[in-house]
Amino acid sequence: MRIATLGPEGTFSHEAALKYDGKADLAFVNTIRDVFDMVSKGKAGLGIVPIENSIAGTVGQTLDFLMQFCLKIKAEEVLPINHYLVGFGAIGDIRHIYIHPQTFEQCELFIKKNMPKAEMIQTSSNGKSAEMLSKSKDKSKAAIIPKIAVDFYKLKVLKKDVQDNRFNVTRFFAISKDDAKKTGYDRTSIAVYPQVDRPGLLHEMLGHFAKNGINLTKIESRPSKGKLGDYIFYIDFQGHKSEKNVADALKKLEESAFVTLLGSYPRKY
Repeated sequence: MRIATLGPEGTFSHEAALKYDGKADLAFVNTIRDVFDMVSKGKAGLGIVPIENSIAGTVGQTLDFLMQFCLKIKAEEVLPINHYLVGFGAIGDIRHIYIHPQTFEQCELFIKKNMPKAEMIQTSSNGKSAEMLSKSKDKSKAAIIPKIAVDFYKLKVLKKDVQDNRFNVTRFFAISKDDAKKTGYDRTSIAVYPQVDRPGLLHEMLGHFAKNGINLTKIESRPSKGKLGDYIFYIDFQGHKSEKNVADALKKLEESAFVTLLGSYPRKY
């Protein structure tokens, strides 16, 4: 199977794709939209995209594209996030750090404590950080990257596990044109766009899940891209769309909102 994911080689998305299928033919693209586009056009059978980090939060682009493209969430992967400081000299030599913005968010305290005067050079991906450092050979430059990039670019580790929170994990979605089969240990993701705006509407909508004994695992809102104050609610809950209690809850929800089923898939937690 061909899997599209964010590149270049050496990103956490690369690692998540290998975790999903270590034998897959990987196609590396530049953006999350490109991943969705590859799968939508049949140029890849599946795509791996980040959906949320336990520290930095939800990846809004992924939520937006789940609504724009007619694709399904087929699986999820949960990847522990470990960052490595790499370079050609010692930590005291470092004056510039190649770093992805989300990586900086997750390692900011370490950087301020150990390299407070270092200049941050923003990159488009962790793989790009590794690639740029590997070409520089400059002892004053370093990068913070995942282990897979350390190995791929054969870089020297100055310090491992430099992330500020040891419970740092990222959740990824595998997106496809096909639905996943029921396993008995599933999660369903939906997008809910209320048809009306009135007091107590959200409480009423969430009540359908409680009445049917369904455990919600996540809820958040995103702008609908329409008028100000207009939102779409993204909801994850335990259960498969084919189960009676889930079907009943969704049917009641559709009485007051437009509901888009983004996928029912095996859950990893």
